[in-house]
Amino acid sequence: MDIKKFYSICLQGSVTEAIEYLDTIEDNSSELLELRAEYKERFYNPDYIHEIDSDDSWVRSVLYEYITYFRSVLTGISALEAEKELITGLTGLLTCKSNNLDEIEDELKKRFVEKGYSFLGGITPPYRGPYIWKTTSRKEFSVILPEDEQKMTVYFVSDFLMLSWAHFATLGERHTGGWAAADGLYYVNNSDREIDTESVNFQVWFLKHEAQHLSDYRKYPGLKPVNLEYRAKLIELIYNPDSVSLMEKFINEAKNDVTLPHSFAAYSIIKGLSPVLFNEEYINTAGRWKSIRTKDISEAALKLFSINTEKLNNTVNYNEYPYII
Repeated sequence: MDIKKFYSICLQGSVTEAIEYLDTIEDNSSELLELRAEYKERFYNPDYIHEIDSDDSWVRSVLYEYITYFRSVLTGISALEAEKELITGLTGLLTCKSNNLDEIEDELKKRFVEKGYSFLGGITPPYRGPYIWKTTSRKEFSVILPEDEQKMTVYFVSDFLMLSWAHFATLGERHTGGWAAADGLYYVNNSDREIDTESVNFQVWFLKHEAQHLSDYRKYPGLKPVNLEYRAKLIELIYNPDSVSLMEKFINEAKNDVTLPHSFAAYSIIKGLSPVLFNEEYINTAGRWKSIRTKDISEAALKLFSINTEKLNNTVNYNEYPYII
């Protein structure tokens, strides 16, 4: 079984499709049987109970409402219908009786702060799902990007109660690594291991990727998430010393669906690089990419990035900037 492909399908927002992929695999190993059982228990058992690390009954009730929402959208119930149910459930726990989830989450944030937690609501495309954590520390970094060098504040956040829908969809195996906000970058530390801030994982996958987001937020306000992710993923290819392995990751992640910013950005990068490096329209076989030098991939990615920047600099309304391809 290609476990990376399996989790990539989960991260595209369809656990149902991921389970169908599992069921096509002729493998009766204990590992696969256990994985199938865990997924079917979590997403299809009506009596499923999720363990929550809190004795606070109100906190547990809020998280259960989001878990119900996750189970719904990840198994094919429309996001609109699931959000209606989420609103009903959450307003029953709050004084706020709004039908606007952003307003509801504003009140949730205040209540969680009172209980000693940080709370970030909103949407991690394509679904809603909060990040709720206990501990925050900070450190300053200098980040070099193709167009500038930035001094960045990084907030290291840990001790999570909830890590949005991707963490739930993958049984905790995958989750958002961090995000950019007006006050700096946020790095998710969801393990007991010490963070190696000199590693490629931190310096490129997180620091440069998120710093590019922050730079683009400032230069091109209103730019669509798919375009933001396209530029940040190109940054990863420009600076990653093992861009071939990164291309394999993009191949597993890629999907021609503009509602999935990460997947569509990966698809667009493959579509942009393939004619340059292979003189073919779209190469999505990892073995073919192994024949290309990292240096050549990085240089081609930099050219795509520069072309994209030039187009943006000639754009007035970034919110109306067309999709990448």
